Amino acid sequence: MSLLSQTARYLLLTALAIALVGAVGFYTLIHRKIRHEVDEILTSQVKQTGVKLRQQPFVKIYDWDNNPRIDRVTTTVQPTFADITILDSLDGNKPIPIRQLQETVSANGQLYLVTVQQPYYEFNELAREMSAGVIIGFLILMGLSVTVGLGLARQLWRPFYATIDQLGSVRIDTGTEPIFPESRIREFGLLSRSLGELTQKLRRQFSLQKQFTENASHELQTPLAVASVELDFLLQSEHLTESDYAHLQRATDALSRLSQLNRSLLLLTQVENNQFTNDEVLNLSELLNQYTDEYEPFFQHKNMPVERAISPNIQLSMNRQLAGALLTNLLKNAVRHGVARHRNALHGSVQHGSVQHGQGTACVRIELTTDSLAIRNPGAPLPFATNQLFNRFVKDPARSDSTGLGLALVKQICDRYGLSLTYSYDTDKSVHEFRVRLVQQKA
Repeated sequence: MSLLSQTARYLLLTALAIALVGAVGFYTLIHRKIRHEVDEILTSQVKQTGVKLRQQPFVKIYDWDNNPRIDRVTTTVQPTFADITILDSLDGNKPIPIRQLQETVSANGQLYLVTVQQPYYEFNELAREMSAGVIIGFLILMGLSVTVGLGLARQLWRPFYATIDQLGSVRIDTGTEPIFPESRIREFGLLSRSLGELTQKLRRQFSLQKQFTENASHELQTPLAVASVELDFLLQSEHLTESDYAHLQRATDALSRLSQLNRSLLLLTQVENNQFTNDEVLNLSELLNQYTDEYEPFFQHKNMPVERAISPNIQLSMNRQLAGALLTNLLKNAVRHGVARHRNALHGSVQHGSVQHGQGTACVRIELTTDSLAIRNPGAPLPFATNQLFNRFVKDPARSDSTGLGLALVKQICDRYGLSLTYSYDTDKSVHEFRVRLVQQKA
């Protein structure tokens, strides 16, 4: 919910609460004011009756409706107001509210109890109509005030939303400096200047980090390549003992892993820094077939048949280099961690390490549809928790040649393009499955 919507919601709720309280309060105030006026009228009538009693005989004071009613009494009665209800014979015995005052009056040495009554249902009707009119007018004025206030607020907040829109299009990996809108409002102007300074600092830091990673990768590759060549030269020497050869081979393998680790870390850093900006529409089907063909000898070497179900002309907007890294790492993971298949000479059964599948043929299945890319390979269960699978440097302890960065890189690339990456393991068939949803999701 936007700030303006939330503001409008609070204003309307506040206006409604004020209207309800105001309606009750205003009606109560009007009702009390009218009752006070009626009481004053009744008091005045009692005084007038007292004056008449002193001026003329008692028998001539009565009116045709017996109001006021005069009774001789012997004791004094304090003035008493009361609300009563009588039946109106002219209106079908409809009950009507009456305000009544009883008070003792002394005239010519005699005490009289004077009772005067005043119907005030007309006053109540007037009070209700006045209250309703005032409340409706109040609500109309409140609605106009809220509408005008929101319009002014929208106008005042326009520079803020313009700044947000501009901020969403900022890219620190390009040479274009963002220009945030100026505003006469001091806070918004300060926000624009602060964001401008922040983006400049981030651009400088990004440039320095990018330069460092590129230089570090380049400088590391050179001595690694030299060391690898020198070790290969030593391995060809005829004067090596078997122990020397084993040591040199381990050193060569370690250098190879270090070189691969350096390339993977550099690629991860570049993906995190969003340095791959030249996306294009790729034919993912052709690209997947191409890399599968390249990895076919590795699958054959491990006696792992490959089953393809690749739909033609599946297209996806990606950077070509990152698409290649995504596919090759998934295929490399299937090769490296898939269980090699060998056939038992006596029973003709197919075995995968400690998992035996009888006469069935376990294979690597590569499936590509318009919705997803799935790669399945047979293998033993993970030696660690599933939620750690895509973390960096998490690997099978039995595979010392692995860097533990391949799947982390795949996850990073999928997140970069809003692709959902999931993993599942079928315990009955001992099959791992990695699935990439090709429907790109907006962050």
